[in-house]
Amino acid sequence: MAEPAPLTACPPWLLEHWQAIFQRHEQGKLPHALLFTGAQGLGKRRFVRFVAESLLCLNCSPATGACGSCDSCAQLTAGAHPEFSTLMPEGASMNIKVDSIRELVNWLQLSAPPGRYRAALIDQADAMNRNAANSLLKTLEEPGERALLILSADRPGDLPATVRSRCQSTVLNVADKSAAINWLAEQGVAGAEDQLAYSRVGPYALLEQSTDVWQESEQRLQKAWKDLFLMRASVGKIVDSLSDLPVRRSLGQFSHWTLLATKMGQNLSVGADHATSELISEVHTGLDSEQWFSLYDRIQQLYRSDSASFKSQTVLEGLFADIRLMTQG
Repeated sequence: MAEPAPLTACPPWLLEHWQAIFQRHEQGKLPHALLFTGAQGLGKRRFVRFVAESLLCLNCSPATGACGSCDSCAQLTAGAHPEFSTLMPEGASMNIKVDSIRELVNWLQLSAPPGRYRAALIDQADAMNRNAANSLLKTLEEPGERALLILSADRPGDLPATVRSRCQSTVLNVADKSAAINWLAEQGVAGAEDQLAYSRVGPYALLEQSTDVWQESEQRLQKAWKDLFLMRASVGKIVDSLSDLPVRRSLGQFSHWTLLATKMGQNLSVGADHATSELISEVHTGLDSEQWFSLYDRIQQLYRSDSASFKSQTVLEGLFADIRLMTQG
């Protein structure tokens, strides 16, 4: 007999988070709505899928989650589990629309088999538009019997407070650092321990950042940063040098460096490796503390806006032109 196909594995550094959920499940105290957030690259999407599959399994354990061999696991593997539904952003806007949420809400009201969950997974729940989020409130306030709603969000602040307050929120982190370091080393990431210590992202993002393609783009962003603040090139030329990078990538990196600059202005620990600290120090005197804070807020607003989701250089042109004016003033 062929072995059943493996289900989603829990990222090893997040296993302690699963064990806390398992304990509440065993005690019959699991909330009807769970919201998971955390840094980029932690493995949130894998983790929430793992949690959903494990809680639907008939023989789940704190060590491995879903058993992979029961009838429920067989249905999950085949993509045909009647008590499991997933929802994620779609279309050009990558939003979760109200009609999709209404369908999910109606599905969740159906009865689950005795002693089992009816589980819905909303991946990137922060992509719900306002109407969609409002439509979800009724289920959050009056969940169906044994209904379980599992949400993940990269930017929980984009979720309405009414949604967040009705979920049991967990901020995922690298609970087991040694497991993360070992995993990174197995993937061939050099200096895994130091990278994990200084990075603001999780192991999956660190793995991506170890590639030659990422490193080359990082060098270009560093050059653009210095050229912009030290007035070594025109705004147009700097924007052109980043034209093949996603705008969100450029904004995310500039936002991080700007945040470090605000810390440097307050004589706080920058919390970065030596090379990054030098990069910030080289341009830091170009703006005063108030300007750095203002710039950080501006970049954050752009990063969170829909315009940053598209590969439009107009976003960077406007931002860089304003930065150049600030440095010249």
